[in-house]
Amino acid sequence: MKTVFITGAAGGVGLALAKAFAAQGYLLVLTDRDATALAETASQISGDTEEIVADLRNLADLEGLSSRLESTDTPVDILVNNAGIIVPGPVGTLSDDLMRAHVDINMVAPMHLCAAAARAMKARKSGHIVSIMSMAALGPMKDSAAYCASKFGLRGFMGALALELPPYGVGVSGIFPSAIDTPMLAAEMASPDGSPLNFVGNATPISPEAVADHVLKAIKKGKLETWLPKSDGFIAGVLMLFPSLLRPVLLYLEKGGMKKKRAYLQGLAKNQERVS
Repeated sequence: MKTVFITGAAGGVGLALAKAFAAQGYLLVLTDRDATALAETASQISGDTEEIVADLRNLADLEGLSSRLESTDTPVDILVNNAGIIVPGPVGTLSDDLMRAHVDINMVAPMHLCAAAARAMKARKSGHIVSIMSMAALGPMKDSAAYCASKFGLRGFMGALALELPPYGVGVSGIFPSAIDTPMLAAEMASPDGSPLNFVGNATPISPEAVADHVLKAIKKGKLETWLPKSDGFIAGVLMLFPSLLRPVLLYLEKGGMKKKRAYLQGLAKNQERVS
């Protein structure tokens, strides 16, 4: 029986991933800093789970997670870096600590965990490493500079891993979604600085379950990058070839995305009214 290690497992995409892998018969190692929400995730899984409460900005916690990834007792076959943070705001408005938090959680922590997983998987000559990234790893977003920097960096790191690890039988995959229907998106869009580019290619955010399904497909096919939707990934790739076009084209796309952002927020408000 194989084992999967999932960060940010307390809800949203993490919960969907846990359910999807459990349905495939995997043993689950779930980690998050929210102990209560992590226990709630575990309670919804039919199967064996191991829960580790850890803060990815805490060096001791990060070292503990790395040790678990390298443990030969119930070895980890798949690592999924899912935990992330985004707090939008123009450069100069976020505190220095908050900017560092984006880099620490979105890039540095996955790098540490990937390194630990790589050491263990290379020795066994099998395994797979997955990182849930973002369209912001393919092209910049105004008012999300720290987030974009962290995701750009993680994409480069994963690309380098994809050059190093396949000879050892270890696969590498990155998933690049646009808007995902999670509380994290709701919080981002509640800010006036939340980027309307999230809604350029999809008026309706993708579900966490669909993201989890694409993770399983990427592992099965050995696919390096999965863009959700593909059209957004294509647009970002073309624009990065012509940097001078970034500002005018993205400003144009933001106008269309803003209408969808307003519709999304109106839908959230209606749902909250029904609940209350």
